[in-house]
Amino acid sequence: MATVRHSMRKLASSHLPKVTGFEAASQRAHSQFLGSNLERLSEVRGSSKYPSMMVRSALPGQGARALSSQIPTSHHALKGWEREKNQPSFTTQASAAAVADKGDGAATDVIEFLPDVLAGYNAAVKILVTEQSPDWINPWQTRTAHRRMGSGVLIARKGELMPGGTGEVAEAHIILTAAHVIANSTFIQVQLSDSPDRYMGRVHSVLHECDLALIAVDEDNSFEEVTPMTLAKPETLPSLRDKVHVLGFPVGGDEVSITEGVVSRVEVQTYSHSHTRALAVTVDAAVNSGNSGGPVVFAETGELIGIAFQGYAGSHVENQGHMVPIPLVHHFLQGVHRGSPRLPSLGVHLQLLQSPVLRRSLKMREGEHTGVLISRVDFGASARGVLLPGDVVMRIDGLPIANDGSCVLYHRRLALISNVQRRFVGDKVPLMILRDGAEMEVEIVLATPAPLVPRGQYDLRPPFVLVGGLLFQPLSLEFLQSWGDLKDAPVHLVEEYYSSAVEEERSECVCLTQVLQDEVNLGYFWESIGLEVVTFVNDQPVSSIQRLVELLDAAIDAEFPEEYVTLRLGRGRVPQRVVLEVAKLAEADQRIRERYNIPKPRSEHFSPAKWLEGMERLAKDRL
Repeated sequence: MATVRHSMRKLASSHLPKVTGFEAASQRAHSQFLGSNLERLSEVRGSSKYPSMMVRSALPGQGARALSSQIPTSHHALKGWEREKNQPSFTTQASAAAVADKGDGAATDVIEFLPDVLAGYNAAVKILVTEQSPDWINPWQTRTAHRRMGSGVLIARKGELMPGGTGEVAEAHIILTAAHVIANSTFIQVQLSDSPDRYMGRVHSVLHECDLALIAVDEDNSFEEVTPMTLAKPETLPSLRDKVHVLGFPVGGDEVSITEGVVSRVEVQTYSHSHTRALAVTVDAAVNSGNSGGPVVFAETGELIGIAFQGYAGSHVENQGHMVPIPLVHHFLQGVHRGSPRLPSLGVHLQLLQSPVLRRSLKMREGEHTGVLISRVDFGASARGVLLPGDVVMRIDGLPIANDGSCVLYHRRLALISNVQRRFVGDKVPLMILRDGAEMEVEIVLATPAPLVPRGQYDLRPPFVLVGGLLFQPLSLEFLQSWGDLKDAPVHLVEEYYSSAVEEERSECVCLTQVLQDEVNLGYFWESIGLEVVTFVNDQPVSSIQRLVELLDAAIDAEFPEEYVTLRLGRGRVPQRVVLEVAKLAEADQRIRERYNIPKPRSEHFSPAKWLEGMERLAKDRL
């Protein structure tokens, strides 16, 4: 692996004295040094893709000696690299103030055209973001705002066609980056390499599942001198050992950095940003803080083949990074054009069929049938009623499924989810299944996944409701991550995250997350009932946080309310009961909010409670 950092503003020039004796020997050494460095540059960067390099050494009374490295000048070879008048896009025209042969014996090396090692990479940009995340423990407030830096790449200028063949004209300058760079952002600026100017940006589109986002820059003249980077074709996946360049701004800095490496793995992986499994490419080039969102390009063609999105945090793994491959980038751009950039899902749970005994029990014929077993169909999934537990899925969208859950796609064997994620939400996909030994063809409409415990939530505020000093929230991965590592989080809630699924009677897991002590809840302590799952309100099942609010409001705001509202909580099969006195809740709510500095009793996801309106008016009158 080679790492190159290069200043785009340095000029190469030298002035040689009159050639005599020892000085002549020094000049020869200088000439050899210059030649060897030019040769090394050609080796490192590949002489097949750079414009001609001309170095002229002018000596008194002699003609210029030229060293040149020629390349094909076809449009395809220069696409994405050539600039106006065939000049590199950075400040790379290094030319010393030549001292002409004026008879004074001066000799000068004039570098007429020395391409920058970053020529064609000027589309890489630095992104500066101010971010403010929600507080998942105290959901009525946010955490302290802080700044972070990332990288991106210009893929379309204002008024030009968007890449991907959609025919859509860009309404602004469009920057492609990683979603985690702009997640929970409140302020965005974009800066070109080695430039003092920063431009205001805004989030155009985002797909958190595969960590991709678009930033729009509206200022007209901000990128007029920058050529957007060319995207590789949608079906392009690099081969193992292909040489790539990772561009970005690691740990800050104003000049773009290039890390060179090779492709070491292509497979479905878990994206750390969204905890979603999707196709990814591993390279042996480090992706450090600030590199995220930067372009990964083919070293041979300069085409964009991916977006850097994560590296290994553990010290036991060095010089490895990951990129979102170009098929997912094109899928994202197509999804933005369609208005739905989400990744689709079959909505089923699968079991591998690597056991020959299990295959025979399912009446699969050896050598003829391969596939995976459906163990569960999620409630609300489009496959519900079409696919049944016990079905064997043998083909998806025409591609055979192996017993290990893989299929051949992009000329390599990948997990079947990569085949599903090629399509879009709302697409109809044909499946070949085996049911009770009989082959059947069915068709399902792909939908977005809906897990019981959400994960990868950004750019939103957590829903909550506070009643009688009891704080209720839907369980989420973000809430569990408040403990730092999931192994330190409550075991019964982690089990809900890993093992539970959406059911007809439960679409969310609602938890009692805090007990704010007050006279109205005297005798209930967080140590005894905190972090319990809410199952019933007055014997009515709680299927979601919205349903909990409806049941509480109905119980408290009834024309003839009951004296008490009863909540049943439980960890698995161990139930507990919490009883609150209805007549005291409205006054207690206002008192608790003032005592604990809570601005509102519930998030904006829910309608205001009518039973609180009188107390809120009274509080305003006191102010």
